[in-house]
Amino acid sequence: MPSVPLKLYSASFFLLGSFAAHAEFILDFTPDDGGMLGSDFRHGDRLNEGSTPFLMRGALQLPEIVVDPDTGLDYFHIVMGDPASGFAQDVYIERGFTRFQGGEGSAVGGGGLGGNNVDPFGPTSGTGEANPRKVLIRQIISDDEISMDFTKDKFDRKPVITQMLTPSDMSSFFQLDMSNSSYDDDTTPGILSYNMSLADDFQDQADFNFATDIQDSTVTGGRFTYTDGFGPGGSDGTYTYEGGNFDQAAVTWEVYFDHSMANQWGYARNRPTP
Repeated sequence: MPSVPLKLYSASFFLLGSFAAHAEFILDFTPDDGGMLGSDFRHGDRLNEGSTPFLMRGALQLPEIVVDPDTGLDYFHIVMGDPASGFAQDVYIERGFTRFQGGEGSAVGGGGLGGNNVDPFGPTSGTGEANPRKVLIRQIISDDEISMDFTKDKFDRKPVITQMLTPSDMSSFFQLDMSNSSYDDDTTPGILSYNMSLADDFQDQADFNFATDIQDSTVTGGRFTYTDGFGPGGSDGTYTYEGGNFDQAAVTWEVYFDHSMANQWGYARNRPTP
């Protein structure tokens, strides 16, 4: 796959006769090199139809390889899903770490035979192991009543998590903006916003605005660090949180598999069982 220029947000200004510019990848769920998303892909001799849309190269689901012109670093660019359908994910992850069958690996564990290509929920899949300093990601999930947005659009900054609920009898908005700290900072809490409004019959009985109604609060969200591990590119590291720890490797990921939906599972022997 050829390397292609990345899409840029550009901001420039003159200050005391000097020029400064800044560029970032755009997390907009679209390809960078004019490629396309497809829902039908070939797995060996079998054509899988109607799968989650993914970047395509011919009949294969393959990520793009893009280059940051400021640093010369290569990134895998992965797009899947469709915002209009209620699920979409856009990921950039730095590549060039170790090698496995099929090419260079990225800053995450797993990969290769026996890894995430045949057993994505298995212990060697690399799930949750990426080095966050080498990843940008945006994921959105929505339906008629809920909208969730996870956005990490700076390599050295933590994500912003936003959730909105809009059923018929109430509405609420929650956001934890942790982009005000780096992965070395466990002292800066994220900026928390939350408000809730009930329907007409219950107005003013339980409406709440965190900015004006809170009497006493301690925000620990965002107060965590990431220590590089021994996986490719510093992946498979350790998260340390204020007030406790979370071991992502101990999560039983297969419990999130939805058996009620049709799913293109290439290796049936590793498919989760109900």
